[in-house]
Amino acid sequence: MTKHFPVVAVVGEPNVGKSTLLNKIAGGKRAVTSGVAGTTRDRQYIDSAWNGVDFTLLDTAGITFSTGGQPSPHGELDARLNEQIEIALADADFLLFVVDGKQPINAVDRKALLKFRKIKKPVALVINKIDGVRAIDPAMADFQKLGIKPAFAVSALTGRGLGDLLDYVTETVKKNAPAEPISQDEDGIAVAIVGKPNVGKSSLFNRIIKEERVVVSPIPGTTRTAIDTKIEFNGDRYTFIDTAGLKKKAYRQAQPDIYGGYQTYHAIRRSDVVLMVIDGIETVTKQDQHIAQEIHKLYKGLILVATKMDIYRGTEQDLRDYISLHFPFLAASPLFCVSSKSGFGIDEMLKGIKPIYDNRHKMVEQERLDRLLEKTLIHNPPKLLRDQKKPKVLGLRQVTTNPPAFELLVNHPAAISLQYRKYLEKGIIKNLDFWGTPIILRLRGKDRK
Repeated sequence: MTKHFPVVAVVGEPNVGKSTLLNKIAGGKRAVTSGVAGTTRDRQYIDSAWNGVDFTLLDTAGITFSTGGQPSPHGELDARLNEQIEIALADADFLLFVVDGKQPINAVDRKALLKFRKIKKPVALVINKIDGVRAIDPAMADFQKLGIKPAFAVSALTGRGLGDLLDYVTETVKKNAPAEPISQDEDGIAVAIVGKPNVGKSSLFNRIIKEERVVVSPIPGTTRTAIDTKIEFNGDRYTFIDTAGLKKKAYRQAQPDIYGGYQTYHAIRRSDVVLMVIDGIETVTKQDQHIAQEIHKLYKGLILVATKMDIYRGTEQDLRDYISLHFPFLAASPLFCVSSKSGFGIDEMLKGIKPIYDNRHKMVEQERLDRLLEKTLIHNPPKLLRDQKKPKVLGLRQVTTNPPAFELLVNHPAAISLQYRKYLEKGIIKNLDFWGTPIILRLRGKDRK
């Protein structure tokens, strides 16, 4: 990721309010917040500003330490989370060490302090959850024993004390990290990586960006937030968004899963192209089909990606035939078989994104539309429906792009069957080269004089 602004890392134990603090500073709900400890598991970079000073907030997983020599049931995952924190600390120009002001100092705080002293970067102590004025002095007196100066008593929930904290942060980063922003290029092509939990989305994301940005684990649901990373490929800019796996709706669903699902749908909405990831060694499920249908309904460019080809034992053509059979409504979407482990098929998949993006922004000349409509009506005119007036198509024009939208002028919209509309949509996609992206075809009745 290209660092445009000084990076301010928000670090601390699990469930001390780091993500709530980040959301308050950033002015929107970008990080998942929950009473469940360990909800944040990946690094998030979010650009923000205060008093005219730009900086990048970096949200991290909670710092964990093994206790009493007893291995954690998720010991491997904990180790990977701490690796993420190490990378975050190395990337940061300034640290906000967040502690829970309602809890006493404990051993974890002191171990974290030793870690911060070793990297020798500016750090401010943020005593969070101080919701009342009377609680400020006792909290400050207790946590000042850590020896971190300055210390700020804040409430991330209400915003109390954040002004003084941000004044100090911006003054410090201007003085210690006066990096002038690199020219702010456009974000380029937004690509969301979507699929069920544990199908290999994060492994694919890491292979694409060639960096361990996202925790990869066999434990389902490891990724819970939408992560953005900008890269360049073949001279074009891309913003790749790794997302939480979309699970089946359940009556009692864990809060992080609910909000992670919301963020995934939000990521789809703001993307140009979606990589729909399918586990190549597992059977296609109704959940896979449901996710693909949701993407299609949002009129997003879509690429099917079958992962884990390094351990797939059949032929690639057999896999293509099998997947195509289960996604007939995606006949115009390309399918790439890849291996995140070996890199097989990754470059070909990346090369397939730009043409779809171009198709979404393409305007077709009216002359070509007229010729296509004339040829279509000669070959297959609309049929008369029962109890309807005789259908007559008067014209076709493109009205917008991204997604491509067309307007079909007819004498009576109710006289045009849904089947015929689908037929026209397929003809437009095929003959005018709109592969990879759904199109919108609206009917408009002839204006009455």
